Amino acid sequence: MTMKSTGITETLIGAALLAMGALTSCGGHGADAPAPDSVHVADVYTTMFRYGRADSAERAAMLRVDSAETMAFMKVVGELPTTDERIQGWSWSLPVLMFTPAVDSVYTDTDSLALAIGNTLARMRAEGIELPPRKYAAVVWGRYESVMFVDSVMLVALNHYLGAEYEAYSHFPLYMRLVKEPKLMPYDIAEALIATEKPYDGGDSPTALSRMLYEGALTVAKIKAVDGGTPREALGYRPEQFTFLEDEESNLWNAIVARGLLYDTSDENVRKLVGPGPNTALLDVRAPGRAGRYIGYRIVESYLRNNPDATLPYLLSPEFYRSPQTLALARYNP
Repeated sequence: MTMKSTGITETLIGAALLAMGALTSCGGHGADAPAPDSVHVADVYTTMFRYGRADSAERAAMLRVDSAETMAFMKVVGELPTTDERIQGWSWSLPVLMFTPAVDSVYTDTDSLALAIGNTLARMRAEGIELPPRKYAAVVWGRYESVMFVDSVMLVALNHYLGAEYEAYSHFPLYMRLVKEPKLMPYDIAEALIATEKPYDGGDSPTALSRMLYEGALTVAKIKAVDGGTPREALGYRPEQFTFLEDEESNLWNAIVARGLLYDTSDENVRKLVGPGPNTALLDVRAPGRAGRYIGYRIVESYLRNNPDATLPYLLSPEFYRSPQTLALARYNP
């Protein structure tokens, strides 16, 4: 997998403009939104790139800065035990050589990442959800995961957010490429932080409905966590995909009910409803993937209209998404 120099510059510039607009806009939250927490993000990917090109004194100085974040990263990429020689070797690895220049072209610093994290922390606290303190680091790697937690460190792989047209993504299926836009990174960060603190708990017999309601509540949380957050972006859809879901919402809901999927406990069917994929063929082959998440969001949205005192911590609790009364109280009628 190689990156051609021709044709990629315009893609990266366009992605950078998208990133700047998405990560720094005030959007629809207005002046009432709490100020983001001040967050330090360790620039581990730059350290990794420079390490093999530095002398011994410079390398020692690098390791004294953000050492916990660097060690967490080395643990993820499997370079254990961590030694000077192993870090130098990683510095010349294919992911570092290929992705670091591209990331530098889109992200001139870690400020936008720090802002996204700080917004999530502050806005969730305002909603009654206190997220635990962590260390944070920007990295690049060849793994499929875009966000990982190692001990108390959150690692965000910026090379996963270089724009859907970035050439090195060309071997990924389209539905995977579409969520690699810079403007979607804040939503992924919010989801990772919130879902880690408030994970899904389906009980002994988790149903598709409970999982859809949880995913809907998580979508509400993501919208609240991100500057100018929108349902479409929080769910990871392009405009035409979201329009399809809006137009076909009633038919999709009727398919769920008619096919007895609401209380289905099959892991496979739940995955087909809310998991990533090219479509949601279980309901309609034309429907984009994860259509069950969209329906879950619409049910939660209806619940909030009819129960305006409901809090976000409650929506993200089993008491809400496992309750047999929730659907009736939502008065959902697409």
